[in-house]
Amino acid sequence: MPHEAMLQRCKLKPVPVRLRAANENDAQLFYRVIEETMRGFIIATWGAWDETRVQRESSEDCLSPHASVVLVEDAEAGVLWVEETPTHLQVRQIYLFSAYQRCGVGTQLMREILTRAKELEKPVCLRVLRVNPAKQFYEKLGFAVIQEEAEFFYMQYPAA
Repeated sequence: MPHEAMLQRCKLKPVPVRLRAANENDAQLFYRVIEETMRGFIIATWGAWDETRVQRESSEDCLSPHASVVLVEDAEAGVLWVEETPTHLQVRQIYLFSAYQRCGVGTQLMREILTRAKELEKPVCLRVLRVNPAKQFYEKLGFAVIQEEAEFFYMQYPAA
């Protein structure tokens, strides 16, 4: 669905979002969404896009038992990778194709993660590239920067 059409639709009502477990057939999906959403930020941060590395990592990442494909009305909208550790929930990846950004999909996903964290009484942790404006998205949800490095902000949503 073109970006403008999806934005119009999700302004009218929330879009149904669900997850399915990722598998080896999703390597290209992982690559495509990372390339679309992160390529510019990666180049801005490290000066280059390493095609071979991103292809390899996409092939590996889709095999994680914690990785999911985000579906909006059965369309592949992006990827999500969340791990439950003994001390916290770690959001490793949340990437949505541009057609599914700014229409509540990411907010729905993050609220589900925050609900799970509250049930477990654990904080939620993530990192975001300093050049990525997604930091403001996380701050609106209640995340705070707990550590900074040259390339990253490390953020946390406190335990309930």
